[in-house]
Amino acid sequence: MEKTLVQKSGKELVLVAKTIKGTSFVGLQNYRNQLGELSNYTILVGASHENMLKKDLKSLIENKKTAVAELLKTYKIEVIETAYKKIFESLEKRLLSEAEKEVLRQQGDTTIIASDAQKDAYKHLTTGVKLELDKLELHIFGYVIKKTIIEEIPTEEKKADTRRELTKCQDKLKSLCKFKSEKYRTFIFNQADVKMQGFTL
Repeated sequence: MEKTLVQKSGKELVLVAKTIKGTSFVGLQNYRNQLGELSNYTILVGASHENMLKKDLKSLIENKKTAVAELLKTYKIEVIETAYKKIFESLEKRLLSEAEKEVLRQQGDTTIIASDAQKDAYKHLTTGVKLELDKLELHIFGYVIKKTIIEEIPTEEKKADTRRELTKCQDKLKSLCKFKSEKYRTFIFNQADVKMQGFTL
């Protein structure tokens, strides 16, 4: 099945997807993000999200020693330990059975509640495509296989990194452990500016 996406304002944005055994390799041309960067992407949609989380958890455990050694060059051990614990616990919770998640849900667990809120905010249209119900935005999501930058982020849009030290440490830890989820991206389009062949919204 092939699908074409056209952005009515600005440069034409084209998306072509070929479905193979439940997953699709998607070519996305002329995508401009919120910071103004213009790029072409090849993404994979439809792959198992649960398998991605399992691989990330395995990688976190297997690469802990080498990752911590690298992080100690920049961060205190207390920050690293907290970052590791938060990532580990988040992955564990998201991989629980539905019955186990329901127990945590009743206890007011913030990870599960946040995950539920994400699910409730969208209507899934097809593999790798969902509609954000409040803003009526289309979200196309999957793994980035290749990215080619056409226009860099404008200088005036580049900002200093003001994230907390713990957040920076967590992101660096995920990178060192080569998390699959770090290559997982969502591309957002305003429904009013998008026409997708083969779908009725």
